[in-house]
Amino acid sequence: ISDEVMEELKEKRLKLAYQPIIGAKSRRISHYECLLRMVKPDGSVLSAGHFVPAAEQMGIVHLVDRFALEATITQLKANPELTLAVNVSGTAASDPAWLQSFIEYVRSEKEMAPRLIVELTETAALHHFEENAHFVSQLHDMGVRVAIDDFGAGYTSFRNLQMLHVDTVKIDGSYVKDLAQSPENQVFVRTLVGLARNFDIKTVAEWVGSEDDAALLESFGVDYFQGFHFGEPIMDPRWG
Repeated sequence: ISDEVMEELKEKRLKLAYQPIIGAKSRRISHYECLLRMVKPDGSVLSAGHFVPAAEQMGIVHLVDRFALEATITQLKANPELTLAVNVSGTAASDPAWLQSFIEYVRSEKEMAPRLIVELTETAALHHFEENAHFVSQLHDMGVRVAIDDFGAGYTSFRNLQMLHVDTVKIDGSYVKDLAQSPENQVFVRTLVGLARNFDIKTVAEWVGSEDDAALLESFGVDYFQGFHFGEPIMDPRWG
């Protein structure tokens, strides 16, 4: 798989797909998350989960992450009305040299920084707390916002989030899926949202799949929705 990833990079068949993130109150698109896709020679498309783990194991995920960043910046330059979120893989988040190269690249394109959101996974951010706290601080200095992805799947305390100074937490979709049918998850999500509000941290609910779930999440005070109910990832969007 890693050989295939290298081939796709050379042949420019790694692509980004864009999934909308919706304001809970306005029900309008706030921004998009950039998601990696591999287009195989036969035209079939693989999502990141099929190839990023192999790229991490073989030590080439930095190349994939760099592609994602550069492609995101290219879209921001071409579309001044867009705000985009790009992911940093767990492996890259543990590499201070790579994080610094990320900062330097964004600094070279600093006009785009206010429309860029960087997503870090909860586990990676806390396993390498000092490096990522410095990374977040440098991003904030340029006007970049930072989100913690898959929140609730790990062991974060809100105290750690406060020390990281993140702007947003994305509530792990396993707690959001079919929320209306799960009283236990409702308690958990409501608690997370309440804590986030106390720390002045915005919340995104992932995997929102129905209007019933969206209405419930809005009543809890969630700020943004992401999920197939509001839009699937699209590789060739028509902006506007």
